[in-house]
Amino acid sequence: MKNLIYTALFATIFSVFSCKDVEVPATMAMEITMEHVLDGQTLELNGKSFTLPSGEDFTPKKFKYYLSNIVLTNSKTSASYIVPDSYHLISDDGNKNIDLGMIPSSSYDQLTFSIGVDELANSKIDQTGDLDPNSDMAWSWKTGYKFVVFEGEFTNSITGERQGLIMHIGTNPNYRTVTLPLTGVRAGIPSTVTLTSNLDELFLDPYPLQLSELESTTIMFGENAGKVAENYSDGFITVK
Repeated sequence: MKNLIYTALFATIFSVFSCKDVEVPATMAMEITMEHVLDGQTLELNGKSFTLPSGEDFTPKKFKYYLSNIVLTNSKTSASYIVPDSYHLISDDGNKNIDLGMIPSSSYDQLTFSIGVDELANSKIDQTGDLDPNSDMAWSWKTGYKFVVFEGEFTNSITGERQGLIMHIGTNPNYRTVTLPLTGVRAGIPSTVTLTSNLDELFLDPYPLQLSELESTTIMFGENAGKVAENYSDGFITVK
């Protein structure tokens, strides 16, 4: 009986001292990985056909967009980390990972980012890295960058003919900021956050779009571009 008591006491003391010896590292590695989905399936370019929310047959050919100004927040401690120089060009046939490197350790439970390029960076195109204008995402120094590019072909439900879609959304009024909840990010532990871009949402809430009924399926400026921006401001990107 005494042996059992001594054993239990030793285990308790060892546990206490062990806990005191554990130190949370000052920094931790973090990465964001993007997945692209259309019609409930993994997006594939140049070949596979998908069905848009409107019921129209669609073959995607290009999908690229900017995620920028990433901020991580621990709402319990009010600690936040603003990722420096945070402009990331994501494309379905290219880069879909954002390596944040070593960041301050915290149990972050909120992720904030913007879709597009902020007004300051959007006012000049003599930049490098993901903002290099040779990325095919810049119009001109007057117009700035394209925030979301989605191109393909669809079958017009009225005429039955194949028709092209060119969706190039940009300009400062269409810059949108999104905040998402995070779970599973723990202080001092390397983390990977997976986000899903659901392209159906570009055509859904709050403005349902049926391509066959549009006067023009080249959507760059004006009312329809603003509708697409409103659609990608909520529900377009979610935490997996």
